[in-house]
Amino acid sequence: MSVDIEVFGDDHADEWNQYVDRSPITTPFHRYGALDLLAQETAAECHTLVGFTGDEPIGILPVFERTEGPFRLVVSPPELAVFTLGPAFLNFGKLKQRKKERRHRRFVETCLDWIDRETDPDYVDIRTVVRYRDLRPFIWRGYDVSPAYTYVVDLSPDEEEILLDFSRDARSTIRESAVGDSDRPPIRQAGVAGIEPIIDGIQTRHTEQDESYPLTPRFVEELYERLPDGMMRVYTVRAADEVVGGMITLEHGSTVYRWQGGAKTDGSLPANDLLDWRIMRDAKERDITRYDLVGANNPRLCRYKSKFNPTPKQYHVITRQTHLMQAAAWTDRLLSNRLSGFWPR
Repeated sequence: MSVDIEVFGDDHADEWNQYVDRSPITTPFHRYGALDLLAQETAAECHTLVGFTGDEPIGILPVFERTEGPFRLVVSPPELAVFTLGPAFLNFGKLKQRKKERRHRRFVETCLDWIDRETDPDYVDIRTVVRYRDLRPFIWRGYDVSPAYTYVVDLSPDEEEILLDFSRDARSTIRESAVGDSDRPPIRQAGVAGIEPIIDGIQTRHTEQDESYPLTPRFVEELYERLPDGMMRVYTVRAADEVVGGMITLEHGSTVYRWQGGAKTDGSLPANDLLDWRIMRDAKERDITRYDLVGANNPRLCRYKSKFNPTPKQYHVITRQTHLMQAAAWTDRLLSNRLSGFWPR
């Protein structure tokens, strides 16, 4: 079975998005408009690879090519707080295992052949989605595969059952709010107008901790406009007519992602517990069954996220680098910068 690779451009954006919608494992960042924006922001060239067997599309893989010093990098995703990206498959559902594995392997091999031939990279870094589980085609091609983690809350039980699994302090905060405590700050969906105070608050928090933060309000506002209605939701918590907390979520298929937020300006308000619970309840009303907390790799942040009784889920980081790059002292700084720029915590 042969697989042919086509590289889609702007004139095929709608067709690319149709494939994104048809795949069971894609994310909002797989959409063409989001990929184009990421390429602009990172000064990279985005290659949107589509694998076909005959006329049938079987997979997509967006990769970003750019240079860093003397080296050429191919990454998916780039360094802009994008949780995961990498390959996604299509039309696999009814296949028997043997045919599924053969098709999957040929798709991955053909994509990697294209990358080697067209970009000749010194470094490749692909971070897969949680539900992309078969990493063997990359391992067989000599790539290094390492696990990383996120948390996922199952939203399929009823609300009371979900709430009973939370930690005691989270349950108390939520139940007190539910009885109508007038001191609780109101939570609203603010739309694009809520983005700037949330991102500014996160930036301030990172600066206080001597950490870098790669996003700007302008980038997030542009992403909001490029995504379909409802794919990004902006929640704010206000007190004394000021935004004292907020969360920006992304949504695709059966999953809502806790993308950006959680920085509070007033430590006396339990804004984050209330925000997370509101997001979960709203998602259930839309028949969303998974709340991805976007990262479970930082012990300090895991202490907060674990209060919602999530399940740890693996995704994978796939890498390969040339011997020249391995030998360069400069490489450690490059990889450190890359991890700090996008690694979900």
